[in-house]
Amino acid sequence: MKKKELIKRLVSEIESGKIKTLGIYGHGASGKSTFAQELYQALDAEKVNLLETDPYITSGRHLVVPKEIPDQKVTACLPVAHELASLQRDILALQAGMDVLTIEEPWKASEVLSGAKPILIVEGMSVGFLPKELFDKTVCFYTDEETELERRLGRDTTVRKSEATFVRETHQIRRGQYRRYYQETEKEADVLINQSKNQFKIEKDY
Repeated sequence: MKKKELIKRLVSEIESGKIKTLGIYGHGASGKSTFAQELYQALDAEKVNLLETDPYITSGRHLVVPKEIPDQKVTACLPVAHELASLQRDILALQAGMDVLTIEEPWKASEVLSGAKPILIVEGMSVGFLPKELFDKTVCFYTDEETELERRLGRDTTVRKSEATFVRETHQIRRGQYRRYYQETEKEADVLINQSKNQFKIEKDY
């Protein structure tokens, strides 16, 4: 199945009411944000909220170190780096029909998500650490090391204003923590997509 076909199927299931809350997750630069935006654009904006979870990754995580590897900084591949209680609260609020003010980011202003909208797409790494009962379906992405680094260099040095040297120096730390702490979340997804070498290969489907 190609990406367009999966999006078409998800749109059909969302519009028919089979899926009301969809979780999209994966490690950094795996392609989840691009997919979420394409799905969002294919839906009626008057009926759907897109909640991005990057703001729930705590900016103070550099103050914490993994117990087993104290010489490394905590990356977003560890649950401790995420404000999961706050994120779960906001998801439940939207599902209950309440409005939510999103958290401002350096590259995106805050906005009000309307609880009157019946459809919710939650996108970001944090989804992997949330109870799957919050979602009707989940879609997870991953890539190989080289693809992730290539995408990080393209995104982080432009959108997030990181230095290319920093991105390269921390890459192996990120991949190591991904394998140790985050990779196991992939098996819980309803749909698992491999985007290594910029392909789109569905390895698990419901």
